[in-house]
Amino acid sequence: MIISRLFCLVSILLLLISAGCGSKKTTVTGEPVLHQALPKVAAGEVKPAASPQRLPLQEKEPVAPVPEIVKKEEAKPANVIGCLLPLSGRYAEYGNKSLDAILLAAGIFNPQKKTPWKIVVQDSSGIPENTRAAVAHLADKEKVIAIVAVAAAADAADAAQEAELRKVPLILIAAREGLTDKTGYVFQHFLTATQQASALAKYALDDMNAGVYAILYPRDDYGQEMVKAFRMEAEKTGGKVERAISYGKNQTDFTEEINKVSGYAISAAKAAAAAGKAESKTKVAVDFEALFIPDSDLRVKMIASQLAFYDIKGIRLLGTSLWNSPDLLKKNVEPLEGAVFVDSFFTGSFYPETNDFMDIYYTSYRREPENIEALAYDTTAIVISVLEDYRIGTREQFAEALRKVENYQGVTGRISFGADGVARKTPFIIKVINGKLQQVK
Repeated sequence: MIISRLFCLVSILLLLISAGCGSKKTTVTGEPVLHQALPKVAAGEVKPAASPQRLPLQEKEPVAPVPEIVKKEEAKPANVIGCLLPLSGRYAEYGNKSLDAILLAAGIFNPQKKTPWKIVVQDSSGIPENTRAAVAHLADKEKVIAIVAVAAAADAADAAQEAELRKVPLILIAAREGLTDKTGYVFQHFLTATQQASALAKYALDDMNAGVYAILYPRDDYGQEMVKAFRMEAEKTGGKVERAISYGKNQTDFTEEINKVSGYAISAAKAAAAAGKAESKTKVAVDFEALFIPDSDLRVKMIASQLAFYDIKGIRLLGTSLWNSPDLLKKNVEPLEGAVFVDSFFTGSFYPETNDFMDIYYTSYRREPENIEALAYDTTAIVISVLEDYRIGTREQFAEALRKVENYQGVTGRISFGADGVARKTPFIIKVINGKLQQVK
């Protein structure tokens, strides 16, 4: 019996040794492949990076395929930046253009530079309830250090309230003023109505010797906001607004409004001509030196042409960032000669930072950037410049450091933040000279 048991044990050992000799262990050598962190976006918004090449195997003979060994690089919490963008819906074009600029600023797709930044993107669709949910997700689930957001007036306030509630720094690229009032975590990077009006009034007085104004404006929220801001800033410089006349948003004939804004000078000139007291074609005298028109380039061209038709000449035309369009100087440019407007970005700028940005953006996307891309690029670059300080590790530290940013030279000019969280920007002063747009200050 004992001999029989020993024989069985020896047989089992021989079988195990034989099985071990017939197999070979597959190994993968070299450093594990690292997947670069990509932004979380809706399907189709950002093309995924190409799959990494599989590392060579050490076996000389063919072997069965083995799973690719991939180690995902985890970003440090302080290096995770959230983005809240309208990637779908009414403002999808602005959101997707902003995303292009953000990724470019962060160097996410730069094959020559390994970036430590992880960009996590949420789509707001421009809807307030989506905006609140997206801010909450980025703050609580993704644990981002800060959020860069593009928002319209409808959802900007919701984003600000949710960010303040979650105590996560939020940098809003939004036009609406008052978003940072009584907040500790909300910031705004945009050339506001007040900043535009201030720059225009100062330039008009110092460089154009004009201090008496009239205003023609659209009967909408934007027009009313700009009138209020310009009147206040003009008075600060010692100027005066004689009158402000509104018109309908879809209006094309401005005869009545031009007559009113001129103090009925057109009616007086017509009456004098009819009575034979004056020539039918004479310069109409008005009691102001500059006319402010806060409206789109299309409407401005209509108004300028009709001003010329009624012989109201010699006055300076002033405008806002809405004028900044390639269509402004198409056809009938003469009535706009000498006109001045402001914006936060100008493709024909003499700033070297702006010129460099134009080059790298066109190289990357084969199109010229617009205002929204430039603002998104600068906002992201400022966030990264703050985070490059190794001492910044919490949201509170980030917010405190952002308020201390001073004279950052970006592609949209010089930028500083203050205690109120609103970026102080140096606007581009753009003038029509010999039928072309030129930066004059």
